[in-house]
Amino acid sequence: MIIRKIGCWTVMILLQALVLNRVHIAGVSTPLLYIWLLLKENSGVSCQALMLEAFVLGLLVDMFSDTWGMNAAGAVALAFVRPLLLRMSAVREEQEAYTPGVRTMGLGGFARYLAAGVLLHHAVVLGLELFPVSAVDWWDGLTRLATSVLLTLALMAALENMAWRKG
Repeated sequence: MIIRKIGCWTVMILLQALVLNRVHIAGVSTPLLYIWLLLKENSGVSCQALMLEAFVLGLLVDMFSDTWGMNAAGAVALAFVRPLLLRMSAVREEQEAYTPGVRTMGLGGFARYLAAGVLLHHAVVLGLELFPVSAVDWWDGLTRLATSVLLTLALMAALENMAWRKG
């Protein structure tokens, strides 16, 4: 289990650093797909353990991306609110731990969970990147936020579809 997790982390960090950080659609949107690992983590993982994982994952992405802690801050913020997002998006009360997905949460619940998590993470990362902002930068920032969120969600939908077909 731990070997598989390390392998997934390695692949995702390399994918983010070597490929996705160089994707700039229309010079605006960049997908931040590495947070998929945090969003798909089992619901039974403690908040503290998840925040530690998020910090390490975000910091590793920051090291390869030269972003000075922005991804670490966004990932920790996501890990902090993830239990709330799971409770808000669950179709039914889960008594046992589960892995978030379409099969366990339903399409609507999982879509709400992903959208809220990605929006929060990207808002923190882009907010730190664009701070301080001028009045002209607000429109640019909102455009970057919206397009990056949509692109990241599209890639996550593709990953979930591959997992759905595999399982």
